[in-house]
Amino acid sequence: MKNLLGLFAIVCCLVACTTSKTTEQKYAQQRRQFIQLADSLNNRTFTLDFDYVMPRRGSARYITPGYSVRVDGDSINSYLPYFGVAYRADMSYDNRSPLDFETPLMGYVVEQTKKDCYRVTLRTQNRLDQMVYQIDIFANGKAMLDVFPSDREPISFSGEMRWEEER
Repeated sequence: MKNLLGLFAIVCCLVACTTSKTTEQKYAQQRRQFIQLADSLNNRTFTLDFDYVMPRRGSARYITPGYSVRVDGDSINSYLPYFGVAYRADMSYDNRSPLDFETPLMGYVVEQTKKDCYRVTLRTQNRLDQMVYQIDIFANGKAMLDVFPSDREPISFSGEMRWEEER
């Protein structure tokens, strides 16, 4: 009986040691991702993939894979769908989404809003629409995007950051 009790105590100690090590490893991984996130935002080189859309009217829904926003230096490549009301429409879109474009940035601001969250505000123009992209990116890579076009209803997306090793 004493041997069984001693063996049980040893097993409990080993389990406790491995659990704390795993927690430390997870914390280190999160810190590495947060540092990589900060570097990507400061270098203006990152890609966000989106899988969920929340229009102002109608129901929120999942969208097919492949929709993304890429910032590379002083330009933005936006490939997003649009669901909403246009107050003034440009007829030369040829059935393309007004959020599907590649254009230079007119403004880029990064601020840390919470302990593990950055807010990136991008200003750009696509033909007639002046747009503000407000992106909240969390340390775990999750992202929330609010798009504020000048001539359309705002729309929101959620997704995640594509990490460096995935590119």
